Amino acid sequence: KGRVLVIFRHPVDRLTSKFYYLQTATWERTYRPEWANMSVLEWAEKHNHDENFLVKKIVGKKLTEKAGMADLIIAKEIVRRRFIVGLLDEMEESVHRFNVMLGVNEYDEKTKECMSEVFGTSDKSDEVDSVGSQGDENTVEINTNSNKHPKIVEGMPEYKVLAESNSLDMILYEYIRLLFEEQKSVINLYARETQVERLRKSGARALRKNAQRKRQRSI
Repeated sequence: KGRVLVIFRHPVDRLTSKFYYLQTATWERTYRPEWANMSVLEWAEKHNHDENFLVKKIVGKKLTEKAGMADLIIAKEIVRRRFIVGLLDEMEESVHRFNVMLGVNEYDEKTKECMSEVFGTSDKSDEVDSVGSQGDENTVEINTNSNKHPKIVEGMPEYKVLAESNSLDMILYEYIRLLFEEQKSVINLYARETQVERLRKSGARALRKNAQRKRQRSI
């Protein structure tokens, strides 16, 4: 059976990033320069209509439709049965798992070089700034492909508003985090079996080459 490989992001982080990104993304059809004059809290309370995006996408509902508990139950089951889940704040581990499932040989030099370029020395945190209740900014290292913006954390009023308006997504995301932990042992076992099979095939090829060399010397 086919599986979907997906990187999931915390709902509040996704919405915060969207808010800041669309203020400057002139190339996007959904560019919103007027948001630059708003605070996150004002936007969350009065202008954000993006609610429970994740649940709606998984169950096939339009974004303008309402989602309920029945949709959440269906979304959980679909994710459990069909998805290999990754997490944006566990990107390196997620990519490793995807490599395992796709049969990518991480011992290959090109693969190691690629993984090193992406994850070698970068901070694994996707978000770049932490803003406290008084607005203090603490800058941290980021991936150059990140959209730099303040981070909304639990306990802040902005977080509360966004979490409440996306309550189904919040529940689904916590379920996905649990699933991420549960899938670890299964994928690790598959990785060991794959490596054993790869070594077996490599050994078989070496034996065939040796046998071929011996026949050539005897001719």
